[in-house]
Amino acid sequence: MATERYNFIYTDLVQSDVDLLGMIAYALYKRQKIEFIQGWRDRLGDDPSEVDRQHFHEISNSRYQLETYRNQAGELAEDFLNTSLEERAQELEHRLAVQATDELRRYKPNYWTGVSQGVVASAISVLLLGLLVMFTWSLNQGPRHVIEQVFNVKIIDLQSASDGPLAL
Repeated sequence: MATERYNFIYTDLVQSDVDLLGMIAYALYKRQKIEFIQGWRDRLGDDPSEVDRQHFHEISNSRYQLETYRNQAGELAEDFLNTSLEERAQELEHRLAVQATDELRRYKPNYWTGVSQGVVASAISVLLLGLLVMFTWSLNQGPRHVIEQVFNVKIIDLQSASDGPLAL
């Protein structure tokens, strides 16, 4: 008869040493038991009798109530995991945003680098345009005339040179 005083709900709720949901369910049972005793004291000013505690144990050990404890434990664990994962996701998102911003700043040229790139690009464009103009002008004038104009020289043909005053 001594074993009737004890409630073995722990073995009904916790399946093994690593059954986290069972342990949470047992904690929920203990919380409900404490609330039952505290509520009894608040209403009646005394601890519940053995009969009243036995009535509580019968209700809390019912198959439906055991299921309820395990379901509540699952919901609490899921809420905890969702909250933890959400916080972790926000932390990772913030860290990645900061890292991306830092990477972009590192590769983004500063103001004077951009100005110098623009000046060099303009100079190259002017030179290329000048070469293009000179090339099209030389095609129009012919290479002999261009060389004479650009270098301020007179090109003499070998054939005309032998006819001229310097001929031997």
